[in-house]
Amino acid sequence: MLKLFNLFNIDEKYFADKKTVKKRFIKLFGGFLLIAILISPFTWIGFLFFLLLLFALGGIFLIEYYSDELDEKYHLYNFNNFRGYSYQIFAFTILGFSTTSLSVLMMCLCAEVNIIKSILIAIIFALPFLGIGLKFKTFNDSSLEENGEIVYDAGYEPNYYWPVLTICCYLGYTQCLYETSIINMAGLLISTTACFIWLTFPDKINKCLPFENRSKKGEILYLAIALIIFFILLYQFTTIPFTELTGITN
Repeated sequence: MLKLFNLFNIDEKYFADKKTVKKRFIKLFGGFLLIAILISPFTWIGFLFFLLLLFALGGIFLIEYYSDELDEKYHLYNFNNFRGYSYQIFAFTILGFSTTSLSVLMMCLCAEVNIIKSILIAIIFALPFLGIGLKFKTFNDSSLEENGEIVYDAGYEPNYYWPVLTICCYLGYTQCLYETSIINMAGLLISTTACFIWLTFPDKINKCLPFENRSKKGEILYLAIALIIFFILLYQFTTIPFTELTGITN
């Protein structure tokens, strides 16, 4: 079971080799492209689904295909760590999924959302992926080390930060698109951006904190503070609840 999930199995790499990635890409996208061609005389949905899938998974295929080059430059595989690979792998994986925003853009345009709003929604969707993925020098195993020794039990774990950042970006920035009050819009924009900085620069902010945000408890406290403050500000600067805008409640 541990081998199945690549845990404690340092003889195998997290990402597949180029040959395997190529075969997987051809099988997956070649199969869906063939299906799209076959059903094209009846509907355009097949090609739309193919493009959505290509945009959604294309980025992660690129990251996986060039994983050896990334490893050579950024040392993705850390055999001094019990996992056998570093936090950077998770950061690059999250970065790969940023191309999903192109799928969101296509869906918005197909739903007849105006072009400017569609682009803004796609950018908002991409921000959490880019915010964590492009900060791979922060979200890596260096946050676990001090003087060459591992002294912290958590570090800056990308898979913890990304969901919190997604919630803040999606609720905060998307709500701005529907606000009619300039003051509320400015408040949401400023508070969401502050939260974005708080979550993507934990190493910088750590120097000003009375606690260590690299420890397990400190990391949970750090993320909890971000969410609590964000939701307080979201409530203060929201005219129409987001749930009403999405039709969840009346």
